[in-house]
Amino acid sequence: MANTQLLIIDAQNDFCDNTPEGYAPALPVPGAYQDCLRLAQLIEQAGLAIAGVIATLDTHHMIDLAHNSSWLTAEGVAPPPFSRVTAADFLAGRYRLAVTPVSPEQNDYVLNYLQQLEQMQRPFILWPPHCLIGTPGHKLNPELAQALSHWETRTCKPVTLAQKGENIWTESFSALKAVIPDPADQATQLNRALLEILAESDRLLIAGQASSHCVKETISDILQFGAAELKRKLVILTDCMSPISGFEAAVEQFFTELRAQGIRLATSAEMALELVPENNPY
Repeated sequence: MANTQLLIIDAQNDFCDNTPEGYAPALPVPGAYQDCLRLAQLIEQAGLAIAGVIATLDTHHMIDLAHNSSWLTAEGVAPPPFSRVTAADFLAGRYRLAVTPVSPEQNDYVLNYLQQLEQMQRPFILWPPHCLIGTPGHKLNPELAQALSHWETRTCKPVTLAQKGENIWTESFSALKAVIPDPADQATQLNRALLEILAESDRLLIAGQASSHCVKETISDILQFGAAELKRKLVILTDCMSPISGFEAAVEQFFTELRAQGIRLATSAEMALELVPENNPY
């Protein structure tokens, strides 16, 4: 039987547009809840053909460089979520850290960080605080969590959980590395151990949230840092991921680029039909 691995990126309550009663998601992605239901159904239908599951968890403290609540405008109020901050904004005082007092070293770090992002042609976006440690938003979508628990019971294997994002001074979209790794924090460096696990697969299914950010950057890092043969093993489950609003066109362009590279894009229903015969080990 083929070694099929499933990599689930950040399928957490704070990204779902439907959540447990009484909880308001911090950063809902339109369509994410239905994505989780389809993924849960695939795991229930074809779980015995899945040899291993890795689920990443976006994991943040309240104080975080990329949270809007960690910044102040020139008027002394928190900027709205999704504001974009440039190095010029920072130098001009249009945006400043909300830390009190701010040290010269912190200001120098932030300026250097913003300048590095601009050299990389990346925007710096301020997100609402999300996936905070210890909150319901940090947990996996409950229907998906139930399917994974059932998978563990049936296969007698644990789901591998990988947290990312705890470093408050850098962004961590990809499951493999921070945008700008912190030399003093190994957790922000390229996760070679995870790459090795992925490389051992015969087929690597990828799902999760959001297709425009964490999923996209994880796939990009796999292609950049993974073994060359890993490319032919990828299967992107297009109906088990959705983009953040406003980034739909960028995701379609990314999917077009993946197809041009020979990377397979499929639906969960297509993969279920393909995997179900593999449930029978004889």
